[in-house]
Amino acid sequence: MTDWNANDPEAIRVMYDLSGWDFDQQAALAAELAEAEIPHGWDGTELAVPEQFEAAADAVFTALEARLGIAGADNTALASAEAELAADASLTEYDLSDWDALERSLVSDSLIGAGVPFRWEGEVLLVPTDAEEHVDGILDEVENGDIIPIMNDAPEADELPFETLNNFFLAGERLRREPRDATGLERLLDALKVADTSRPPRGVELGVWRRSCQLADELADALVNADGDYDDAKPVAQDLHDLLRPLI
Repeated sequence: MTDWNANDPEAIRVMYDLSGWDFDQQAALAAELAEAEIPHGWDGTELAVPEQFEAAADAVFTALEARLGIAGADNTALASAEAELAADASLTEYDLSDWDALERSLVSDSLIGAGVPFRWEGEVLLVPTDAEEHVDGILDEVENGDIIPIMNDAPEADELPFETLNNFFLAGERLRREPRDATGLERLLDALKVADTSRPPRGVELGVWRRSCQLADELADALVNADGDYDDAKPVAQDLHDLLRPLI
């Protein structure tokens, strides 16, 4: 997790007033934030997170509020989708307790977008059995890293769009599993074409950005010069993935 001090007066942060949440709800939120590797700190009943993690924190809030039924939650879309799940429908269950909160939130968003009715019971997803094939495809996309939220894609006058960093992460995610993955290699090479080590995306530390570019370059060299032997590529892809995971 990113080394971040919520008490640093110079830290740019976003505050959430949780005075209406009880202790158990706050504890559940803290656990979900830790699982999603989102830096955070408490000031009484106020929660602070770094500005660049605001979108990720919002996704955790949305999923947790819907799951716990917290009053005042913005659950309109989720409630609409769940209401369509007929009481007498044949259901298939997916235990996603090993997934982090952000991944489960992406699943919910994708199901809503696809018009697939569903319901959460804790961390178990219930869907109509006749939609199982479609849901399997969505889960595969989330698990494989094909669906990634853009936390910060606003380009500044002299900064690279955050999408490039996302492509490095996606490449690492795919290539650490299968170094011959054509999509992963394509993402990696496309990102390297526009990456400039002196111009990090907004909100990304220069040292982290330069290390990302270095690993991406090493990974590309290992793959291009593999000659059928990809043993050197997989650990580099893993390092790239692990470096960027807290930022995505």
